[in-house]
Amino acid sequence: MVMDIRTFFDRHRTAIVWIFRLIVGGTFIISGLAKMIDVWGSIYKIEQYLNVWGVPQPRSIVFFVALMLSGVEFILGCMLATGSYKRVSVWAMTALMAFMLPLTLYIAIDDPVPDCGCFGDFLVISNTATFLKNVLLVAMLVYLLFNNNKVSGLFSTYTQWLEGFLCVIYVAVIGFFGYSVQPLVDFRPYKVGTSLVVDEESDDTGLDIIFVYEKDGNRQSFSADNLPDSTWTFVDREIGSSNLVHEHGDGIVIYDGDDDVTSEVILGDGEQILLLIPEMNNIDISSTYLINEIERYIVSRGGEMIGVLGTNDDGLEQWRDLSMATYPLYTADDTSIKELARGNVAMVYLKDGIIQWKRTLVSIDSDLFASPDDNTLDNLRYSGTTYFWLFTLIFIGLELILWGIDRSGHAVKLHFARRNRKK
Repeated sequence: MVMDIRTFFDRHRTAIVWIFRLIVGGTFIISGLAKMIDVWGSIYKIEQYLNVWGVPQPRSIVFFVALMLSGVEFILGCMLATGSYKRVSVWAMTALMAFMLPLTLYIAIDDPVPDCGCFGDFLVISNTATFLKNVLLVAMLVYLLFNNNKVSGLFSTYTQWLEGFLCVIYVAVIGFFGYSVQPLVDFRPYKVGTSLVVDEESDDTGLDIIFVYEKDGNRQSFSADNLPDSTWTFVDREIGSSNLVHEHGDGIVIYDGDDDVTSEVILGDGEQILLLIPEMNNIDISSTYLINEIERYIVSRGGEMIGVLGTNDDGLEQWRDLSMATYPLYTADDTSIKELARGNVAMVYLKDGIIQWKRTLVSIDSDLFASPDDNTLDNLRYSGTTYFWLFTLIFIGLELILWGIDRSGHAVKLHFARRNRKK
């Protein structure tokens, strides 16, 4: 029986190697790309782990780790899926999984966070499913350790470095947009075109957000209007029921003190800009000049700006003093703010309560508001999905061109080798 299995694997080695390459490589590609699309989501997930373990780190270090982990996963996945760097890619993946497998086993048993974040917000799977997935990947990698170099890849040793270079450029561009502007593909509830207007009179049962916090090993669920103090650690967000619904799904809950004023401050008609600041400790005070310029511009058009901060009333006063804000300031749960838009400081432009665009403040050119016109806000609109598919098609096209050139070179080399043998 053992000999039959070994004979089967030997006889079908090429097919099995390619199947395992595509499965393992494809998994790494999806995982790395999903996290690189939403770099901020990766940062928040890593910080969530570090807070649970009691070892918080500076945001700059977390950003570097999130960037490297996502990029390495994607690049290694591409290398394996195409059969490039046959030894290095498999050994590097195996080394990575030697760390990830026991980690996901611990997470599956101890359950410190409900979602490991291995596919970002693109695909949420349980911790147990994540561990079982990693067991299968490791099993396939073990087979590839002994057989991957015996099967040729798509690219020769002379061109595979160019494939790797294209992978680096592509994933870096995707990550740049995800961090500096917004994720090119929005996996969260608040996509462009979503209405934030609250329908209080609806008889339908809507969705509300339940927040899970942990303290001293004790995990409890809290509603948005009954959040615990800062001694509790945020763990996860769940969906519950509520009679307060939005036209398109979930809604952020905005507070003025202890009062829920969401329905009052989100305008159902006209223009509005939401200034979102989830955390006060990562703010660049120099950005307040641009914020105030934008506020003056939107007011001149008959609209308004409101600030929504993930802090307490003391934090609001601190921000009001630092920024000299004349616009209304409110609070919301920092996790809800991060779900709405990514970035240390972000802006969401609404028309009649419907999201038109979302941007980090640093992605907005201050010169636009030095001499703005009627189209200034509309000019900040962009389609992230269009950019994503454009970059992806260019990347795939260049890979195909490189593969064609590589194959042509092989054909020419084979032709001359045959001619020399005939002579």
